[in-house]
Amino acid sequence: MKNNNFIQQWAAPIALLVIISLLQIGNSEFSPVLDFDRNAIYQGEWWRLFTGHLMHNNAWHLGMNFGALIVILAVQGMHLTVARFLVLLIAGCLMISLDILFLSPTMMIYCGLSGWLHCLLVWGALADIVKHWSSGWLILIGVFIKVIWEQIHGGSSEIVALIGSNVAVDAHLFGAFTGLILFFIMQSVPPLAVPKGLKAA
Repeated sequence: MKNNNFIQQWAAPIALLVIISLLQIGNSEFSPVLDFDRNAIYQGEWWRLFTGHLMHNNAWHLGMNFGALIVILAVQGMHLTVARFLVLLIAGCLMISLDILFLSPTMMIYCGLSGWLHCLLVWGALADIVKHWSSGWLILIGVFIKVIWEQIHGGSSEIVALIGSNVAVDAHLFGAFTGLILFFIMQSVPPLAVPKGLKAA
């Protein structure tokens, strides 16, 4: 049973981490053909809507997203199955990219997992709430305070210096709302729904 739980929680995330690490090793070759590039997408390179989220500017950028994913999984990974993780990853990345494409016309190039990490974090917070865990409300409120702050004040200058690029604050906002949308969609599909917890007496 423990082995099955480990596979359910960690198999897909580990595969994702291996893939993005390999892509980072070959970044100079892969980046020109895999980054979210608005002009290239309009020319028919639709795969960039997904692959752009797997690419990173540098090792610092990758490391921060790598670490954030591990922390999110450690705190909320018990809600995930392989199927839920893959639906969140594929649908979440595509939805965020479409939001960028149509709602953030000045963002020409984008790469990184941070937008999707906000999606995953919000989805996990809502799963906590369904289980009647107060941590869910704290996380949910914290995420939306963060994205609103970023919309007003922009990204941290220290992070900009580390990753060598502007912080894509719109991607964080779109990711948070995508997490909300996907949670309610997935709750209507029994194999993907998070079972409700019992209320405290």
